[in-house]
Amino acid sequence: MLDQVRQTISRHRLLERADRVLVALSGGPDSVALLHVLSELREEFGLTLGAVYINHGIRPAAARREEKFCAALCERLKVVLHIDRVDIPALAEKCRLGLEETAREYRHATLGRIAREGGYHRIALGHQADDQAETVLFRVLRGTGNRGLAGIPARRGRIIRPLLEVTREEILAYLSRRQLTFCEDSSNRDRRFRRNYLRHRLIPLLEKEVNPAVRRALVDLADNVADEEEYLADVAADAQRRIVSQTAGGKFELDLQKLMRYDRWIRRRLLRYCISASSIGGTAPDKEVLERLDQALAMQQPGMSLPGGVRAVRVDSTLVVYRPERKTYLETLPVGEITTLSWPRLSFAVRTTARRTTAVSRRRRALKVLMDPERVILPLIVRNIEPGDRFRPLGMRGTKKVGDYLTDRKVPAVYRDEIPVVCDGAGIVWLVGFELSDRVKIDAATRKVLTVECSERPPDEAEAV
Repeated sequence: MLDQVRQTISRHRLLERADRVLVALSGGPDSVALLHVLSELREEFGLTLGAVYINHGIRPAAARREEKFCAALCERLKVVLHIDRVDIPALAEKCRLGLEETAREYRHATLGRIAREGGYHRIALGHQADDQAETVLFRVLRGTGNRGLAGIPARRGRIIRPLLEVTREEILAYLSRRQLTFCEDSSNRDRRFRRNYLRHRLIPLLEKEVNPAVRRALVDLADNVADEEEYLADVAADAQRRIVSQTAGGKFELDLQKLMRYDRWIRRRLLRYCISASSIGGTAPDKEVLERLDQALAMQQPGMSLPGGVRAVRVDSTLVVYRPERKTYLETLPVGEITTLSWPRLSFAVRTTARRTTAVSRRRRALKVLMDPERVILPLIVRNIEPGDRFRPLGMRGTKKVGDYLTDRKVPAVYRDEIPVVCDGAGIVWLVGFELSDRVKIDAATRKVLTVECSERPPDEAEAV
């Protein structure tokens, strides 16, 4: 089995020398075998290993036993163990999601957080060949496309699956030869769960009545499709770079003129990516949803609601895909410092300098403004637009509602939640990217200048479509 794992690591380029690898450890046979195999390969690859056990709070007594088992195993293998405890049932109720979905989302978020904090290069999961076969069959029965048939990837970003080409039978034999014990999760035999029904009822029936090697056939199918999918992903990624962009607030924008020139399969792939990335829990739309949206675009309809709380709205020649949600923020902008917002992806630099020119700026729609510091009541803050906000636009005598100002300038409603306002102690001094308040403008008597500059940070590197 060690030789097979070495081949998988080499074939899929899962590890580099001196990698720090974080192993998801549940105490079950797959994760125990994974940790032991990597500890056997530790010197060969120069690895530094860590492990994570997550107590989900679902099976308290069993979880306590698993936690102790994992601690003892890691101590014996000289591996640092991180333990995380959470009440998944309470979290699921709060988020209004199912137990399985909540546990999966929390697990991935926690693994990512611990990996970042611990400086780990890779996160190793214990999926194996039987898991691959079950996943492919489940997706076939539910309805899927090529991407679903490709099954579980051996590598995606930092996540690696070194056991993906090893069967459950081979893993149990490995554990037996090495005299390694493991914990048995009783829920794995509960046939109320669809995955367990496939594993313990349907696949054995198919092996008996249709094909004794059905698991191998499903794994080979995934392997073949994955090779083709890798090529198609490169083609789609090139189209994505040409067509898709993101606003500072994370909304996806698709150039409709370019999008509609592509073949239907690329259009749907790009739409699926944007919808999945925007939806709650990364829910992917099915074929029917994509067909309806693609048809709506061809008929130039204004937009539609989509699964996962997502909206698709046409703005001129752009399709905006996003999930409406009310986000509030308020940050102080100290003079002489750069302030970074977590959302939207904006940074603000504030500085005071001597005035270098007698010219008076009247620029609009700028991301950099000049104010008279004698007219500004510090401190400055940046926040989102609030209902009823008013300000005095440059050159006007009276005040105007921010909403009315944006309406007059035909700013689409879909973008307004991303527009910040900079305020001082007396109110709004800058509608960012649009207009300075007349109250703080510089004039012939201004000696010093307070400069406020806004810049947009690039989005995190997106996963390939």
